[in-house]
Amino acid sequence: MKYGYREIRKIGAMELRNLCIKRNWYTCGNNEEYSHLLGDLAEDKENITTDDIIEIAQDIYEHSSKESMIDFEFEDICAEVALTSFTYFEKTK
Repeated sequence: MKYGYREIRKIGAMELRNLCIKRNWYTCGNNEEYSHLLGDLAEDKENITTDDIIEIAQDIYEHSSKESMIDFEFEDICAEVALTSFTYFEKTK
């Protein structure tokens, strides 16, 4: 790396949960599926990639009512998920 830093992107479970509540998403999933979304697909990831955002958005879409998705294209869901992420930088060794 040219400058000795790397970018890390994370998504917190609470931020993703709040997004789902705000948009009335993920109303068709059970507790186990919701925990998988918030933990395995989001909070537990070391560094969120574009593919991770797509996977999270797909999981949200698959577990949401069609009525709650009527105003959203898939790309909109991806953008909303990306906006919940936060980025920080750390010095590489």
